[in-house]
Amino acid sequence: MRRWPRRLLAALGSAAATLGLVILPSTVAHAATCTTYYISSSSGSDSNDGCSTSTPWKTLTNVNATTFTAGNQILFQAGGSWTGELQPQGSGASGNPVVIASYGSGAAPILSGGGAAATIYLKDQQYWTIQNLEITNPASSAALRSGIQLENDTTGILAGIHILNNNIHDVKGYWANVQNPVQPSQSSGIAFDVTDNNTTSGWDDVQISNNTLTRDDAGGIYIGSLVGLNHNINTTNVVIDGNTLTDMGGNDIVCVFCASPVIQNNVATDNGYRYSGAGLWNGWTTNAVFQNNEVSRQYRNFVDGQAFDIDNNNTGTVIQYNWSHDNPFGFTEWCCRSGFGAKSSVIRYNISQNDGASNAVFPGMGGVDSNTTTQVYNNTIYMGEGDNGGVTGGTPNSTVAFSNNIVYKLGTGGYSTTRTTWTHNLFYGNHPASEPADSSKITADPLFVNPGAGGTGRSSAAVYKLRSGSPALGAGAVISSNGGLDYFGNTVSATAAPNIGAYNGPAVSGPTAQAGAYWPLEEGSGTATADLTGGANNGTLQAGASWTTGKVGTGAVSLTGASNSWVDIPTTAVDTSGSYTVSAWVKPNSLTGNQTYASIDGSAISPFYLQLSGGTFAFTVRSADSTGATFKQVTGGSPATGTWYHLTGVYDNSAHTIALYVNGQLQGTTAFSSPWKATGHTTIGRAKWNGGNVDFANGAIDDVRMITRAITAREAYALGTGAAGYYQLDEGSGHTVTNVLGNTDDGYTEGNATWAGSGKIGSNALSFDGTAVTMAVIPSSVIDTSQSYTVGAWVKLNSVSGNNQTFASLVGGKVSPFYLQLSGGKFTFVTRASDANASAATSVTAGSAATTGTWYHVLGVYDSSAQTISLYVNGTLQGSTSFTSPWKANGATLIGAGTYNQGPVDFTNGQIDDVHFYNRVLSTAEIQTLAAG
Repeated sequence: MRRWPRRLLAALGSAAATLGLVILPSTVAHAATCTTYYISSSSGSDSNDGCSTSTPWKTLTNVNATTFTAGNQILFQAGGSWTGELQPQGSGASGNPVVIASYGSGAAPILSGGGAAATIYLKDQQYWTIQNLEITNPASSAALRSGIQLENDTTGILAGIHILNNNIHDVKGYWANVQNPVQPSQSSGIAFDVTDNNTTSGWDDVQISNNTLTRDDAGGIYIGSLVGLNHNINTTNVVIDGNTLTDMGGNDIVCVFCASPVIQNNVATDNGYRYSGAGLWNGWTTNAVFQNNEVSRQYRNFVDGQAFDIDNNNTGTVIQYNWSHDNPFGFTEWCCRSGFGAKSSVIRYNISQNDGASNAVFPGMGGVDSNTTTQVYNNTIYMGEGDNGGVTGGTPNSTVAFSNNIVYKLGTGGYSTTRTTWTHNLFYGNHPASEPADSSKITADPLFVNPGAGGTGRSSAAVYKLRSGSPALGAGAVISSNGGLDYFGNTVSATAAPNIGAYNGPAVSGPTAQAGAYWPLEEGSGTATADLTGGANNGTLQAGASWTTGKVGTGAVSLTGASNSWVDIPTTAVDTSGSYTVSAWVKPNSLTGNQTYASIDGSAISPFYLQLSGGTFAFTVRSADSTGATFKQVTGGSPATGTWYHLTGVYDNSAHTIALYVNGQLQGTTAFSSPWKATGHTTIGRAKWNGGNVDFANGAIDDVRMITRAITAREAYALGTGAAGYYQLDEGSGHTVTNVLGNTDDGYTEGNATWAGSGKIGSNALSFDGTAVTMAVIPSSVIDTSQSYTVGAWVKLNSVSGNNQTFASLVGGKVSPFYLQLSGGKFTFVTRASDANASAATSVTAGSAATTGTWYHVLGVYDSSAQTISLYVNGTLQGSTSFTSPWKANGATLIGAGTYNQGPVDFTNGQIDDVHFYNRVLSTAEIQTLAAG
């Protein structure tokens, strides 16, 4: 995590030459004679005086040869474009800057550096405003290169630099990550560099606001120096506000040597895929405030990758009111070590969703310095199922106090608790042995509005407000100097007990029912069971119901067939007048009588019964809320006691049919055109008939779902065969990649990934072009690679030569545990013996070479019992070999790439469709079913 150099650059000039830095010839500057200068690429002439719109200059030559003074304006005509480095001379004055902007109507003028060291370069100058421009700096190869570059090579303070409302994109900069001491203060979209020739220089009154930055390397906004060490903290009055940053190569926003900077209202998305760095961070800084920002899908090529980083030699940093989500390497880290770390930091009123799956939500606590106080309070942390990263990681050098936080954790990760204190926190979901001792802890459901459902925009975090009855309401401890406001702007009293978590307002209403539900039934103790689709349909085990070992995960509900042995959900999970699906794993203790595993109450009867009837499984529907109503039924299967079966009932309102699947296999369909809307309770383990409770189940029930649509046969097969993840890749628009089973986080596309418009299975597929960071990322580990697993995908390649192409993998600390890929022109399944670059690789390779333009089903299996790996192509076994060293990767799941040396590699050039992940070995018949299409 240490990005800081250990040695100085011996010869910056030599390095610059090596990296292809463009060195401008010196020019003789002339004093400005006009107040405003106009430049038109279409109608101008450099022989004009440039003083009016009718006599504009044409190129940058005269601009670069002029010394400007207070009040001058340099205006480029809208719709025009220029190539080369803009390097005007002179400075403005306080309250009267030199302004670079545009004139006329139309698109913003385009300034392209054309590969120069910077598109706009100001050295030892002050009081400049740069606004309303489109700025780019493309090149064929990366080098130290910026969009806007400010340099201070004086011993003093330069003031009044305002960069506003610009579109800065495609800057082909460079950073050698931690192997090279150069920091990207001369290689970012917007870069402020104080040279390392002295320690007293700095900046004052820096405003960087409302800019849009896209595809900039090595990052977005950087204020610092090349070496990044041992300067005085002399940069003051910095405000970085309202910027949007997408696809930055490394860091998003960085402030080094800054006193009291404010970094707020910025949105950073899909960054960090080409270089190291974190999202928003500071170093050698005092009293920095990071607030009201949104950071999502931050990644890393080598180290770091957190949304926020309180880096070395910081004092008094406050991180508050931020929305952080889907950052696999964490929400906030501290760096770097005792005597060189973070002091007196405060992290409060933030909401983190699905952060840290490849690391921890709060990693790097070893960067908390000695003899300091660190506070983490009133934050809301949500970690979805499959997000198995830790909550905290590392050992701080002095105490970190965690207070009033909600940790809603469905994954298996744990805590590092050495030199930490915990009070008045709420822990819900999975409770590992490492869960902190907190004498005031609460372990009940916090009753969020819709946990896990936050999306784009800070306002989407409203799903983490608290509903009526939440145990977090008014249950927190009073904290002095608490900031006075919560994430949503509600007042936080200095004397009255606050809520636990980032929301301090009154209870709110929950989402409407009939939105579908998913009960994993994993609680294992107590009487409550949660609906993981958002909490609107939580249930209660009745007196005769208990917990037992499950089919999926660890838990299931055990029912006895008695009238008090069932699960009550006091809401209506689906609208039964429209299309719906209901499914469950069941293990009968008895085969006699009717036993209903899932249903909904009407006034007199249930609209459907997913059940055992007459010794066989059945999906039964009724045409009206009356015992006299006609019914339709599909039956199938030959159940035995003590065996797990998966049942799925589907009503398709468009086709007017019902269907039953047992273990993913269709048992039959029949016509049904008279659905009706039940509005009563949802039930697990019983039904309703003639106004009373009937058909009590005798057996175990696990993993119950009600879905507000008719699922496809392929989805039913994935459910019925126990897939851990199934990505149909049929979305067709946007960047979201959905696990249709709903049991892991959704993913997202990166780089140049697009929708193909058609696919092998269903309506679409993902198309990849083989370029760096073009892939899909699921921010959690879909499978456990220390145990048996199967992964399969349909692929159609554009190229079968050149580099390896990986179709599916997981992210480890250094490498992937497996690579389902093309290697040497043939399909290959590769596993690594440990999480190290030098670990031994074991592989199975197909007998025949692949061809372009053809769909293939490629599937790899690790069998922990046989200690073998196997490869199948189009359902045919290509070979098996011994593999005895599996290990568990806890990072993200990748489609279209693998990882090596902590970065993504082996990008697919072609299409990928219908990706399955299983935590078991599939049978030959099951593999052939997937390969049959």
